[in-house]
Amino acid sequence: MFDSDRKKGKAVLILTSVLFLYYTVWVIGLPFIDDDRLKSLFYSHDLALVIPASLGLIFIGGLILFTVYHVKPYLFYKIKKAE
Repeated sequence: MFDSDRKKGKAVLILTSVLFLYYTVWVIGLPFIDDDRLKSLFYSHDLALVIPASLGLIFIGGLILFTVYHVKPYLFYKIKKAE
C-alpha cells in the first residue's frame, strides 16, 4: 500500500491531525455549539475525559510492566551472586 516512508509519514501526520482537530472541537468547541445536528457527531462530553485518562493509565502500566520484565533478571542475578 505504501511505497516509501515519506508516504507512511504523510498518512500518519494526516490521521493524527484529523484526530487532534476532532478532539479539540469535541472538548473545547462543543459546549458553545447549540446545533443538535453537530452535537450528534460527537459522543458524550464525559467520555472526552475518560478515554485519555484510561489510555494514559494503560500506557503507564505497560511501561511499568516492560521495565519490570527487563530488570527482573538482573535483580535475581545479584541475589544469587551474593549467596
